[in-house]
Amino acid sequence: MLDKVEAVRYFCIAAETLHFREAANRLAISPQVVTRMIADLEQQLGEPLFKRNTRNISLTDFGKVFLADAQVWLKATETLFQTDFKESMRGTVRITLPRLPNNDVILTELLEALSDQPQLHIDWRPDTALYNSVTKQIDIGVRISMQMEPHLITREITTIKERIVVSPKLLAKLGQPQDLNDLQTRFPLCVEINPQTGKAWHWFNTPKQSFIVKDPYFISSESYSNLAVVLQGLAVGMLPEYHYAPHVKAGRLVMLFPELKIPDWKMFIYRPQQENTPMRVLYVFNLLSEILQKYYAK
Repeated sequence: MLDKVEAVRYFCIAAETLHFREAANRLAISPQVVTRMIADLEQQLGEPLFKRNTRNISLTDFGKVFLADAQVWLKATETLFQTDFKESMRGTVRITLPRLPNNDVILTELLEALSDQPQLHIDWRPDTALYNSVTKQIDIGVRISMQMEPHLITREITTIKERIVVSPKLLAKLGQPQDLNDLQTRFPLCVEINPQTGKAWHWFNTPKQSFIVKDPYFISSESYSNLAVVLQGLAVGMLPEYHYAPHVKAGRLVMLFPELKIPDWKMFIYRPQQENTPMRVLYVFNLLSEILQKYYAK
């Protein structure tokens, strides 16, 4: 299991020296240990921290952002036993996230893990809206996106595939679609609304091909409602893997055009980049990251 304090300490020294052998000398360990620890930390974060070649190393953009936060966090952990830990855990941590499978289980596990911190309160906001982290005072967020803004501290949790699915009932009624044009012409389709724009998301958009539902049978602001409509045999939908996979396995849904190259989405946990992040936010951020990876990471 990764020792996060040691890993962050090794990273900070390696970032200062930009030389793993020099970092190893300062730490009085072998360069192989530094290399392995940095690799384990990068795997945990889901992002490379250094660019490497045969002659030198440099920090990636993510590494530069992470370094500032890591130095603050490391200083906080080093002085942990000189400060009142209970006092540093006092306050509210506001979390926003989309409606996902296991949300209730994840919340329960988070609250159980924080049960020994009675002065730490969680403000839990499951919503499709993207809150402004400043005006809404959001401390931590979970988002499904292609990429995240560079000013946020992010960790990638998992990759999420999307596929076009239909119920056997609707397929028996209308027959197998020959291609996407046939699907658009003969089948009722459902779409999800982008809450930021009020417009429907494209089903997919690639440099070679995109698919926009022209006359949707059903429109919703969240994917659970689309799932219900598709399961009832009322429409065909583009659904994320965590929705369609168990139903495809059970035979309740059928995947259409599985050969299509549809871009993957990613699940991120993020928080605003701040000069001084409260220890309670760092504590909950790391804890929630581990819980999310437990349920969603592949």
